[in-house]
Amino acid sequence: MFGTVRQLPSRKDTTRKKYGRWQARYTAPNGQRVKAPATFPTKQDAQGWLAEERKLIDLGAWQPPEVRQRNEQEQQQREALTVGQWVTEWHQRQNTRLKLSTWQQYRRVIRNRITKVQDAPGVAKLANMPLYALDKQAVHDWWDAMNQHFPTPQTNRKAHIYLRAAVGDAVERDMLPTNPVSVRQARVKPQTRDKELPTTDTLMAIVEHAPQRYQLVIVLCLFMGLRIGEALALTREQLVNTGTVEQPQWVVQVRGNLQRVQDEHGRTYMRWQEPKTKAGRRDMPIFPLFNDIVSTHVERFSPARRDGYLTTTREGMPVMDTSLRSVLDRARKAAGVEQPVTPHYGRNWLITHLAENGATPAEIGHLLGQTDLKTITEVYMKVRPENVTAVLGRVGMALDGGGAVVSLDEHKKKRA
Repeated sequence: MFGTVRQLPSRKDTTRKKYGRWQARYTAPNGQRVKAPATFPTKQDAQGWLAEERKLIDLGAWQPPEVRQRNEQEQQQREALTVGQWVTEWHQRQNTRLKLSTWQQYRRVIRNRITKVQDAPGVAKLANMPLYALDKQAVHDWWDAMNQHFPTPQTNRKAHIYLRAAVGDAVERDMLPTNPVSVRQARVKPQTRDKELPTTDTLMAIVEHAPQRYQLVIVLCLFMGLRIGEALALTREQLVNTGTVEQPQWVVQVRGNLQRVQDEHGRTYMRWQEPKTKAGRRDMPIFPLFNDIVSTHVERFSPARRDGYLTTTREGMPVMDTSLRSVLDRARKAAGVEQPVTPHYGRNWLITHLAENGATPAEIGHLLGQTDLKTITEVYMKVRPENVTAVLGRVGMALDGGGAVVSLDEHKKKRA
């Protein structure tokens, strides 16, 4: 007979003449003496427990009670773990591999679209769902509700990317069999609003109407194609003259960028960071047209220390990117420019003009610190109709040897 059962004396009878619940125990295959974790009201219940234990042994599925207890606790923890809790844990682990500004960007998107969603119950309910119960239907419901409530395709797509990465991590840890976060629509990059390419005169007018303290940094963004963080991160020693005193050739050495981040108390400040890619470290010559602006800036606004930031506030503090955008917008309005112009428009302007003057996408990428050539050709590079006509005319002139336009038959006769 497998195991033993015995009836225990009743706890209420101090004379031990009355008996109460039943106890069961057996010797396990590993020689361990195993006692049931609780007593039973009847003998049949105790024997039933022994039968179940014997079945586990026969099937080769038996485990020591302490192992089973630990597995049961882990299972309970897994079942109690919600999607929101897991995404938050995953995000916390990313702080060792992401730059602070990028990590904080992840946090904003995750909070606003997954864990702390406001006024959108259909979106918010995903966070409270048990992670083990997450399936494709729940993900699609979340995606549909998010796009219906939030008309922000770029942010919504990022939320899907981060959710998929977090759940993928759970799959790698054997917490889920497969990753159900795979919405086909989310894999399509949203169409960006087509920017109207500003004319050179428009950009010049904006520079002229900006305060002198900020004219150089605006030139670097609007005409030299620097990202706003790159322009604000330049120090005085990174502005060098590779020409002569009489004919200067000013060059800025881009070696990092300033990004807006928050400290542990929620206060916002500008933090210096390494470039995201090696291409971000580059030297950019400044058009000689702007030598007067450079000279004025060096004479009037240059920092006392060569390692000080080239552009600062009146108090000598780093300029916030939001502040520079405001300065630029006020200059735009003062110049009477109605079309929107942001610091990033300068990349479109420079890339387009470089391409029109024969620069290849690879050469443009080198100058602009842009490794993705597809972004250059599809996002930044704009087509100017008047230039297309001029280019076509030059090609036609070349075909005819520089003469007037002739018919194809006449052209054939010339070649015969």
